[in-house]
Amino acid sequence: MTARPDGRSLATPVVLVAFNRPDLTARGLEVLRRVRPRTLLVVCDGPRADRPSDPARVAAVRRLLQDVDWPADVRRRYAEENVGCEANIEGGMDWAFGSVDRAIVLEDDCIADPTFFRYCEELLGRYADDGRVWQIAGNSHDVPPRLFHGDSYRFSTWASVWGWATWADRWQRHRAVFPRDHHAPDGDRPVRVAPARPRPGALVTAAARRHFADAAASSDTVTHGWDKHWWLTIMSEGGLSVTPAVNLVENAGFGAAATHLVVPHRATAAGAMAFPLRHPARVALDREVERDLELLLDRVGGRAARTARRLVRSPRLRAAVRGAVYSRPAVAAARRWSRLTEGADARE
Repeated sequence: MTARPDGRSLATPVVLVAFNRPDLTARGLEVLRRVRPRTLLVVCDGPRADRPSDPARVAAVRRLLQDVDWPADVRRRYAEENVGCEANIEGGMDWAFGSVDRAIVLEDDCIADPTFFRYCEELLGRYADDGRVWQIAGNSHDVPPRLFHGDSYRFSTWASVWGWATWADRWQRHRAVFPRDHHAPDGDRPVRVAPARPRPGALVTAAARRHFADAAASSDTVTHGWDKHWWLTIMSEGGLSVTPAVNLVENAGFGAAATHLVVPHRATAAGAMAFPLRHPARVALDREVERDLELLLDRVGGRAARTARRLVRSPRLRAAVRGAVYSRPAVAAARRWSRLTEGADARE
């Protein structure tokens, strides 16, 4: 068994969210064996009634989850029947944060570099009492390293949940204003008890303001799921997220077996974070990192992207369009245009 690079087991609890992909669960567990979390909270959804292969696949995942061969307090929350991605994650997080005050969260398709855990542990300790910081992300969404100016991370408003960490008090503040109950008759519909109005300056581009306004008003939980509503709470509270300068988590879950990420995609491999961490001089929004994340969000989930997916049916043509949109000249042009129009955007 290979221990953590610094020789210690991981003190911070880890939440592992799983379902029906034993191959990915096995990969994730191999990483966890290297860092040996002392507390492992496992959340696993049940098989879908209309998918004949699900019972065997879910059973295979749960057999893997029984095979925790390092000293650990393992707690399990298994659904007997399928509750769906939204209920599995929200209910699982509620359950986990009923007993731990902070956690590192990985879904089964998020394969982390071992340094991700030390990075999260250090920042969870550093910002535990700083209510401005809500989330620590592991996936960088390919924000260019030059934008970090030598720091290990910068602050954004929204950040990836492909490997992330937070504190119980932040999650519970979110659930106080977004108490969606999946057992109610309209349990799949987003329900907010307070308006989701991002604080002034939380978002840099008009496209992002439109995107999150759509998310706040929509009942479409596939396009605008639990993560969008988590980010909406952060924005409404004037909170910040941490985005790393190095991509620390690979999302290996794209493809036909995925719940949401069914399109082909070339995942960015996980890299290692260097230590000691280099911290930003101020706890404040980095507008250029935020801009890059917002432009990515618009390319993937903006109105133009959703329209293109409806109109372009050919997989080959879709791939060609994606290649053009993600090309370096196109991304650079989008950044320049965003900076030029920022003043006009802010007046919208």
